[in-house]
Amino acid sequence: MTAQQLAALIWDIKDIIRDVYEDPEVENVILPFTLLRRMDCVLHDKKKIIDEELEKVPESMRKIQLDILMRKYNLSFYNTSKFTLSNLLAAPKEIADNFKIYLEGFTDNVKDILNNFTHEDSEAGDLTRIYTRLDRAGLLFAVTQAFVTKADLRPEVVDNAMMGTAFETVIRWSKESSNTMAGQFYTPKDIVRLLVSLVMCGKEKEINTIGQHFSIYDPCCGTGGMLTVAKEFLEKSTDRTDMKVYLFGQEKNEKTYAICKSDILLMGDAAANKDGQIAVGNTLTDDHFAGKTFNYMLANPPFGVKWKMFETPIKEEAERENGRFSAGLPSTSDGSLLFLQHMISKMDGSGSRIGIILNGSPLFNGDAESGWSNIRKMLLDRDILDAIIAIPKNLFYSTDIQTYLWILDNKKPASHRGKVLFINGYQEPYQSLLQRNLGKKRYEISERGACEILSLYRNYTSAQTEINGEIVEVAKLLDREDFLYTKVTVERPLRLVFERTGEKLLEAIAQKTFAKKDMPFFAQVAAIKGIDARRNDADFFAFLAKELGSTKIQKGYIKKLRSFADTNENAPEVYEIPGKPSSGRIPDPALRDTENIPFKTDIDTYFQEEVLRFVPDAWMDRSKDKIGCEFPFSKLFYVYTPLRNRSEILDKLFALDRELDAELKELKTEE
Repeated sequence: MTAQQLAALIWDIKDIIRDVYEDPEVENVILPFTLLRRMDCVLHDKKKIIDEELEKVPESMRKIQLDILMRKYNLSFYNTSKFTLSNLLAAPKEIADNFKIYLEGFTDNVKDILNNFTHEDSEAGDLTRIYTRLDRAGLLFAVTQAFVTKADLRPEVVDNAMMGTAFETVIRWSKESSNTMAGQFYTPKDIVRLLVSLVMCGKEKEINTIGQHFSIYDPCCGTGGMLTVAKEFLEKSTDRTDMKVYLFGQEKNEKTYAICKSDILLMGDAAANKDGQIAVGNTLTDDHFAGKTFNYMLANPPFGVKWKMFETPIKEEAERENGRFSAGLPSTSDGSLLFLQHMISKMDGSGSRIGIILNGSPLFNGDAESGWSNIRKMLLDRDILDAIIAIPKNLFYSTDIQTYLWILDNKKPASHRGKVLFINGYQEPYQSLLQRNLGKKRYEISERGACEILSLYRNYTSAQTEINGEIVEVAKLLDREDFLYTKVTVERPLRLVFERTGEKLLEAIAQKTFAKKDMPFFAQVAAIKGIDARRNDADFFAFLAKELGSTKIQKGYIKKLRSFADTNENAPEVYEIPGKPSSGRIPDPALRDTENIPFKTDIDTYFQEEVLRFVPDAWMDRSKDKIGCEFPFSKLFYVYTPLRNRSEILDKLFALDRELDAELKELKTEE
């Protein structure tokens, strides 16, 4: 039996409850009962022995003795009741009462899973919610019997790997059948395998070193697919039998957390079901692994996850010098880079690698010195960003947007330091069409795609390859400075014309625009004969000074009077002190602009060639310089395709016209 066939056998049991449970509710029965059946089968040949051992010790010592026996038989769970799903069938009329005793007999880690399946608090949850609805509908016996008679899940028949794969398949089917966004909880295996292979690339020596053990962490672990694939990859990469792989994860959705723990438990990972290594809670506000570091970290945070509702605690942590988010905060509409910063805070000093799936926004969102830009710059300043890989569209169940794999390493090889590799995996041969769409997932990463992307990363250099007969650039190795730029403020002078000034001042006086103490001055100006004539800034204030009999007018009055003038591109420049160029030009806010100048470009040369050529009166205000950072992926791999010339287009149209005429003549001949 294959894992797919086993999954189909389990999934078909849903037909028993079809009339009672809606599609989104089916998983509330199928998933926990699959877990219960597997645990029964695992305990089958050990339960009698362990029960007899427990009977030999006093009641007060049985919990300690049970821990000893579980370690002895490599078990991560146990059931101290006398019941199993099989012997519950012996008393059909008492099955509900006995089911309660059966569930309460499980160890705390199993009860925690079952409580979270029902969205109840793990300490005070009502385990009867697992079966009471079935009992009221008269289906508890039938469902229990179906799992006992149809699903032989003994380890000698179904090994841990097959059980885990089958369970994950059932999870995916349950999401698809209810039109739930499977991608919210489950990342397709083809993407996970590629991400894991990239993260583990270059670590072959460590993996094969005797005595080396590894920890893997996913801060938004969903149903645990990334963790289990990563563990499987490590175990298949070596012949070592001493290697231990410790799985850690956190998931805020209670039911998804329960599914994750179930999946790991069903795959026989005893360690991951002890000591709270899979936790439930919001990673961004309630880190269950504070202060802990990991060897490998993987994540597919929800695209565009909003964090406005958690803004206060996140901002407070960002303001702390060594807080997880101290590099900067992205906009509250997308918290993906918060997860990335969280993972960076858990990098071990001896070396850690991160693989994270992100959409396009983190590449370029945000202005210079914004939270987005500062986070990207931090990655370069610390030299921990190793590569970004674009993968094809339509690979996910719930979205068809472009996505990218980011690889981070805080112990880069010497050849990688100060560099970042960009790989354009968005190529037609790198994907293969599925026989049937799975939600929005129309493609999977092809074998060629996975192999070539991994090879490009391993070689870590710029590269070209042949795609459909054309030579295409698929990898670019760039320096840190290639992503940095200086945002320079470009100013142009204010140019003013005064006209109808007295009339405008009288209107303002009538509307009580001026402060009471300033009213006499502006009334005096408004009353000056000839004040309404058209004049430029220097001429206006020269005229005003003459009429007022004073060469010095208060700075505040000058600024206020200028607000009644109109800008005019043909007027002379306006100076801080009217008519005195040495006092400095006043910039026109309406003409203020900025230029993003790459770090590798001389700013003065750029300004001379790209700005002054077009606006000779411009100048730079270098006091407002800002340093920005972006990863312009699309621009890096953009290839200009020239437009067809007019004669080529006309020839094509005439050819089509001739073909249409020929077909029409043929139709007339047939008549």
